[in-house]
Amino acid sequence: MKVTEAYKGNFIEALHLNKKDVTLTISRVDNPNTIKAADKTLIDKAIVRFEESDKGFILNKTNARSIGLQLGNEMDDWTGKKITIFPTTCEAFGKVVDCIRVRPAKMFGGGNAK
Repeated sequence: MKVTEAYKGNFIEALHLNKKDVTLTISRVDNPNTIKAADKTLIDKAIVRFEESDKGFILNKTNARSIGLQLGNEMDDWTGKKITIFPTTCEAFGKVVDCIRVRPAKMFGGGNAK
């Protein structure tokens, strides 16, 4: 059994990407939702939804700015456009953790984040 099957959640995590870049089409960006952060605090974050996945992508400031530079400042205009997400690591809460980052869409191949 896979960890991602044993512990299903509503959001894409680095582990879902199987160490690969995944190109997805944005279906919509939901207005900020209150979610529980890793440190257990409640925060408001926009959620990106994709045509190819039933899981949402929690939009942190770094990824929001990265997508904004690629697709424009208006999130409503991102619908129908592609981005590529990839697993990496970053420093958060004083330690190095797995995370997802965004780069311009690769127009070939890709996978899915289900």
